[in-house]
Amino acid sequence: MTIRGLTVSLEGHEILCDLELSVRRGEILALLGPSGCGKTTLLRTIAGLQAPDGGSVSWAGEDQRSVPAHRRRFGMVFQDHALLPHRNVGANVAFGLRMQKVPAAERRRQVAEMLDMVGLDGYERRGVATLSGGEAQRVALARALVTEPKLLLADEPFAALDRPLHDRLLADVRHILTEIHQTAIHVTHDHAEAFAIADRVGLMRHGRIHRTATPQELRDDPQDAWTATFLGLGTIWRPAGKVPSTGDLQTPWGPLALPSATVSDPPGHSADFCLLIRPEAVRPGGSSGVRAHLSDVRVVGDRTVATFDVPGGPPLDAYVPAGVTPGRDYRIALDPKGITLLPPAP
Repeated sequence: MTIRGLTVSLEGHEILCDLELSVRRGEILALLGPSGCGKTTLLRTIAGLQAPDGGSVSWAGEDQRSVPAHRRRFGMVFQDHALLPHRNVGANVAFGLRMQKVPAAERRRQVAEMLDMVGLDGYERRGVATLSGGEAQRVALARALVTEPKLLLADEPFAALDRPLHDRLLADVRHILTEIHQTAIHVTHDHAEAFAIADRVGLMRHGRIHRTATPQELRDDPQDAWTATFLGLGTIWRPAGKVPSTGDLQTPWGPLALPSATVSDPPGHSADFCLLIRPEAVRPGGSSGVRAHLSDVRVVGDRTVATFDVPGGPPLDAYVPAGVTPGRDYRIALDPKGITLLPPAP
């Protein structure tokens, strides 16, 4: 799928602006961005539910603007499942097949196969109202996939699920989509979800695609301060003055030897640059370094994260052993290997 120069306005406000994007066959692309950046509008425009003001959406070289939504063969999965409440699971999954006039015996076979694939073998006669949130989402996925769509469009499908179920279903869905080589676009505002399900991530900002890259590329090389901040990769500090061509950069946490720092897209010694200080760059508890106050400790996933305050600089997060308590002063030093020079957001 290829999108060129896509522009969409709603009630006089430009939502998408000259947007460019491509998705390869069999690829899972996550659209990731803050609320209001245009993710859902883009999905609806691809599906044919929203008419663009300009630009094109094409599949296999065919412009889709004149193709009505029901003929595009694009499947959709929504956050609220959108299941038919007065029909059982089997009838919900078979709905698209009925619209395609698939014979009854073949419908039953395909429905049974798809329910087995999503882990709901034997659920055909179950009422929709009896399903858990995770089961309902699996039914919605089965309904979208049973018609063998060219493209699957998913709009925040896991947002209403509790975290353990969310993570389990996320892994299952990626496995299913990868196994059948399904081309898919998955919309989310959760970067952990995007990184877990996607082959590539399209970062959206202000109605445009800011960047597309693999999850690993985004982590290792954010390329600008906005991306690093949005993904929560660490603390951004913007010093005054230019990057010194030799010697140390003076920081609130002590001098930093720039030649050892990892430089991403070097800003050419201009005054307009930032430092990304990742948590792994902050080394507390040594005999050298500057004095810092441990103001907060919290558990994030399987790690304990502490926040250190130093006068003249923003708070720094660091990974620390479990059992550390706030309120004490420590000496902290920065490891240049965990620091990246970045330009600000374009």
